[in-house]
Amino acid sequence: MASQINQSSLAEDSTDQILNLFRLMCRIRHVENSLLKLFSQGKLSGTTHTCIGQEAIAVALSASLEPQDIVFSSHRCHGHFLARGGPLTELFAEIMGRKSAICLGRGGSQHLHYGNFYSNGVQGGVVGNATGMALAEKLSCSRCVTAAFLGDGTLGEGLVYESFNFASMMSLPILYILEDNQYAQSTPSFMTVSGSIVGRAAAFGIEAEEIQTNDALEIIPLMQRCVKQVRQQRPMLLVVHTYRLSPHSKGDDTRDPREVERWWKQDPLLLMRSKLPAELADQIEHEAMEEVAEAIRRADEAPFPVAADSGPLCTIPKSEHPVPWAQDNSTYVQSINAAMLDALGSDPNCFVIGEDILDPYGGAFKATRGCSTNFPLRTITTPISEAGIVAWSTGAAMRGKRPVAEIMFGDFLTLAADQILNHASKYRWMYGEGVSVPLVIRTPMGGRRGYGPTHSQSIEAMFAGVPGLNIVAPSHLLDPGELLRRCITLGNDPVLFIENKLLYGQRLLVAKEGRIGRFFVSGTNSCFPTLRLSLSDFDVPDVALIAYGGSVPFAMEAAERLLIEEECLCDLVIPSLIAPLPIDELSAFLGGVRRVSVFEEGVKRAGWGAEVVASLAEREAPQGRRYLRIGAPASPLPSSKQLEKELLPDADHLIRVLATWAGRDH
Repeated sequence: MASQINQSSLAEDSTDQILNLFRLMCRIRHVENSLLKLFSQGKLSGTTHTCIGQEAIAVALSASLEPQDIVFSSHRCHGHFLARGGPLTELFAEIMGRKSAICLGRGGSQHLHYGNFYSNGVQGGVVGNATGMALAEKLSCSRCVTAAFLGDGTLGEGLVYESFNFASMMSLPILYILEDNQYAQSTPSFMTVSGSIVGRAAAFGIEAEEIQTNDALEIIPLMQRCVKQVRQQRPMLLVVHTYRLSPHSKGDDTRDPREVERWWKQDPLLLMRSKLPAELADQIEHEAMEEVAEAIRRADEAPFPVAADSGPLCTIPKSEHPVPWAQDNSTYVQSINAAMLDALGSDPNCFVIGEDILDPYGGAFKATRGCSTNFPLRTITTPISEAGIVAWSTGAAMRGKRPVAEIMFGDFLTLAADQILNHASKYRWMYGEGVSVPLVIRTPMGGRRGYGPTHSQSIEAMFAGVPGLNIVAPSHLLDPGELLRRCITLGNDPVLFIENKLLYGQRLLVAKEGRIGRFFVSGTNSCFPTLRLSLSDFDVPDVALIAYGGSVPFAMEAAERLLIEEECLCDLVIPSLIAPLPIDELSAFLGGVRRVSVFEEGVKRAGWGAEVVASLAEREAPQGRRYLRIGAPASPLPSSKQLEKELLPDADHLIRVLATWAGRDH
């Protein structure tokens, strides 16, 4: 295992210091050269991004940090990984896709996790996650510094500036290290970066330093000063102007060879070698080559993983749980609010984050009312930064916090889609189960309030296919607050918690002696239960209607009227977990029903109902079972209340469609 540089050994410009630096730089260089060679031999797949020419920055940072400090790197991460003590053999095994690898062969070259080191290949996203880690450390009063690497090409990502703004406002202990290697893949920086790089940080009140050198001994004093200041709870930006001597990835180099050749004269290894006797430098390089060759040999002997090694993508608790029936007629939003206050009161690692959530406003729909009054340090208001809110929450969750992030309108989840898809839902699996991401993202969905095309949509189906993400959508038939508590306290994966806007003011329906109103009701004992409602004590109905969340009140009204007006018996099946589908529970409740309909407020085309029908159709079912999907047309929702009413299916629409459909077989 490569050892980290001991900070105490760098007190003076000594021979031992130079030896340590040169030894580590040689190890990094020979790893990167070996990876390029292995690719050229066809022994590796995918891609890799080497840091040849930038090794001085990696070793300078490691010389400036304490062991408990955090480093978050990007796609060009091998040097940073090795400088922080990452093991050689396991690194090669990871890039070779072997079972013995640090991330079980799942992450590959760009996605590494070891101790307090993390990396991800998505530009900009890691800046947000690292900022969230710094937030977690500040909340824990740990004195840890977080260092986040980015390149000049990353300056085009909006999340970088959302994070600069937030880090400055919150006085977070984070050092942003920008490796300006003058190219964003193949495009020169002068074609992508305008103005001053340090000026961008200054605009957010972040102090910035810059240096142009490939000499680690020149970088270290400045790096140490930056780290010392950041440890005093102030963010900083350090820009190191350098040059990438190798291609962007394997061999895609279109730069002028004469330009590259000029920069080879400033090779950081060459600069460090000049400070040592030639014979000693040769010996160190030879030892590094042998060490790397042995690591490759051992990694190549390791077996490949098989599909069974992939593990579960979601960790929904499998133990039995009591059905969380509503205990009183409080409103839906009151139940949510009580759960938030309870979570904050019972777990010091829980915090709430979002826009306009402070008292006296208490959130757009009043779900966070009282949180800031009772827990001011853990109720964090943010700018309008949906991508940032989810990114910071993701990073904090990876460091042991249990954030509850509020996105004011579900429509705005699209602004955070990259964080949900490529970060929060990926990390636990991608890092070989090495981290957990217990993040809850609360957001209201749905129309019928006249908010118009961009504030009324039901887009949860867009996220239903994301592996590693759970989606919970409570109705008013259960205690939504208890389901929220389970999401916050029991999970290790991100949860999208969907709250329908129309339900906020509705009273919860209390089950008494196995009934809710006229309906007989039963539920599963899973963490997020599925309910079955019947008007005839669970006789086989003419139609079974599957619905969730805000569609349930319309389904209940339609079922009662269908029986009275059409003599059509309609059972309801109500899942609270809508992704991944609780298909066993749905199938068990449907039994021998021959007509199954799925009702959703979202757009029917390519919607949630399509997945439900397809999943049920793939299972054994009564011969001749028929399916019907009911949902909104493929149209934006208007602000006009009357036109919106015509577009969104309601109880009247359900009765017309289901009565006609069921009547065809009579």
